[in-house]
Amino acid sequence: MPREIRPEEVAEAAEFLRGRLVEPPRVAVIAGSGLTELAAEVESPVQIELTQVPGWPVPTVEGHGRELRVGRISGQVVAVQTGRVHLYEGYSPAQVAFNIRVYGLLGVRVLIVTNAAGGLNPEFRVGDLMLITDHINLPGLAGFNPLRGPDVPEWGPRFPGMVDAYSPRLRALARQTAAEAGFPVREGVYAMVSGPSYETPAEIRMLRALGADAVGMSTALEVVAARQMGLEVLGVACITNVWDEAATGPTHTEVLLAGAAILPRLKALVRRVISRLQ
Repeated sequence: MPREIRPEEVAEAAEFLRGRLVEPPRVAVIAGSGLTELAAEVESPVQIELTQVPGWPVPTVEGHGRELRVGRISGQVVAVQTGRVHLYEGYSPAQVAFNIRVYGLLGVRVLIVTNAAGGLNPEFRVGDLMLITDHINLPGLAGFNPLRGPDVPEWGPRFPGMVDAYSPRLRALARQTAAEAGFPVREGVYAMVSGPSYETPAEIRMLRALGADAVGMSTALEVVAARQMGLEVLGVACITNVWDEAATGPTHTEVLLAGAAILPRLKALVRRVISRLQ
């Protein structure tokens, strides 16, 4: 059932993980729909089933794994989470951001968050990688915010700012590394909706009018919690479908297949960005 999260629950989960890790991660990567193979980049990982971690909400959606792999990527200690939970699964905003709270307590300083998203910008094509410059958090604006509830000072300020929520430094690094690897990246604004139904044509027109370049059902709530806890964030949206007024809309199977095709470039981008982190 949807509920709020108590600080002691987060602390218990963090302590559980500390007891199983050789080194604490400094970077966390969240793999979106169909993107679980990002975990294959981790060298000599400690593999932990999310069902074992006290209090950790477990994904129920096809295309999302239930594992945390912690090891090294390009010399950095990294935690790769193979799946995430969503509001539409029945979880509360606080539960959706539970993982971020745990990462913050473990000492993670950089969060790389990925997702599968629908392209709204008419210039986008299926297979594009979009560096997220900003987001429109529609559930958050309607009260579904992970910061809602009692103030927890150890998690950060009560009223955190969201200017540059997506790090300009990390975006510049991603642009540079993508260029070196020989593939382009897009940049744009990501709109979060709650799902799980896809958007109507009228809703797509509204999102475009608001300035959104891509739309999905995740990410924004995690980023709000990450910024409250002082994590630096890089967001990458994988464009798995592009809106066409004449089409009937995407299916989840099509999204997963498109995500699999994007994976080689996403892996290269994430690996190269991590190798440049200090």
